[in-house]
Amino acid sequence: SKQTVCFPAAVPDAGKHRIGGVTVKGIQKMNAAVEKVLNIMVAVSFTILIAACVLQVFTRFVLNNSLSWTEELARYAFIWSNLLGAAICTQKSSHATVTAITDALPKKVQTVLKIAVNLIIILVAYVLVRYGWKVVMSTRMQLSPALRISMSYVYASAPVCGVLVIFYSAVHLAESLAELAGKGERL
Repeated sequence: SKQTVCFPAAVPDAGKHRIGGVTVKGIQKMNAAVEKVLNIMVAVSFTILIAACVLQVFTRFVLNNSLSWTEELARYAFIWSNLLGAAICTQKSSHATVTAITDALPKKVQTVLKIAVNLIIILVAYVLVRYGWKVVMSTRMQLSPALRISMSYVYASAPVCGVLVIFYSAVHLAESLAELAGKGERL
């Protein structure tokens, strides 16, 4: 049973309902804005990844003289793409799961389990943000070997991913809490 994040038209009178002091409509607008930014970031990182790989293959096999920086650029774009992809999987609840046991549980127990899982995800993502930020700050002056860019740009992918995962897990947590309270709000 996958959770989906619905948009304003899916919840009648969304502006009137509140979850923890925030209107459902407000959460939906914030979710839509974050999703747009995330989709742009993923498109950019994948485009850079593909372009760097194609350029590397072209210069190596056609021109017989490969560029020194394309492999490094592709690696860094791959890191960003993967971590942004983890945030998308959190948003869409599409991480790999084994549900053979949980599907047999009563609906209310499943909801309590979803709450526990989202709390654990938020905790792990918080660790990613906190220690990822420490790494970002400690590598500000370190330059990458070929591109000569600050390594903090590469390592920033961890706290960015953590913040996005916390956001989407909080949305899922709010949905589960509303479901447990009997309101059944879909954000």
